[in-house]
This record gives sequence, structure tokens and C-alpha cells, in this order.
Amino acid sequence: MKQKIDPISEGEQAWIATQLVNASGFVAAFSAQDAEATISLAALDRAFAAWMGSGTTDDAESTNKIINSVGVAFGRFLVEGLGLRWVIATDEHGSDLAVYGLPGTGDILLYPTNFIAKRWESQETNFIEESYRQIERQVRSIERQFRQ
Repeated sequence: MKQKIDPISEGEQAWIATQLVNASGFVAAFSAQDAEATISLAALDRAFAAWMGSGTTDDAESTNKIINSVGVAFGRFLVEGLGLRWVIATDEHGSDLAVYGLPGTGDILLYPTNFIAKRWESQETNFIEESYRQIERQVRSIERQFRQ
């Protein structure tokens, strides 16, 4: 099956908004110093690292909620900072929320919640801010290639 990219629905937009609210609560709960500020990549890193070290990462339901909220918050930075957009990507493995950019040229497709889930599985921390910088460099490099 060829990969298919579709715009998100109103329901999916509402779910994203809910995840962003949940991300604010997560940051407030696990990184008190960031509780009153607008969420930053560094705040997400601090909260995620504190949560990973808290011993509360074995409850599947709450872990899934945290991964979704952190992933969507990370995705929001990719959308707002790099000009990507939220989409539903469908392939032979199913459909999932993703961010997409440079259609027809670079065809950048990232799955922010899966990105966070894989780091949770490997018990990695303090990766969000640096990962954003790496992705930003790659996106800008691809943009430059296609402008020439």
C-alpha cells in the first residue's frame, strides 16, 4: 500500500488541544520550576527525565497518556517552529498522527508520539531539545537543497 497523507479532522484537532493541556499539567507536576511558564523543549526534557526517575512509569494507562501528551507537545514545536503540519499518515501498518512537510520535495514525515514512546522504551532522557535541533538542521538542509 502506498503511503497516504490526509489532513486532520476537527476531532483530531480537539484531541491535539487536549494533549497540549495535559502536557502543561505534566510539566507542572514533574518540573515545578516550569509550572507557570509556557512549555519549552527544555521544560519537556526536565519533566520527562523527572517522570522517568520517579518510579511511576510502569502503569500502562498513565504512561500512554504521558507519552501522548509529551509527543503532541513535541510535535507542536515541529509544526510551529519548522512549518510542518499535523496529518494522519496511513500505510500498510495502519494510520497514525504525524507531522508532515515539504510535500513533493523532501516529504518529511515524523511521528512525534512514536518518537517519544521509543525513547521511553529505551529509558532515554534529556533528548527532546537536542532532537528538535537535529531535526531542524535536517529540515533546513532539505529546504536548501530544493531551493537551489
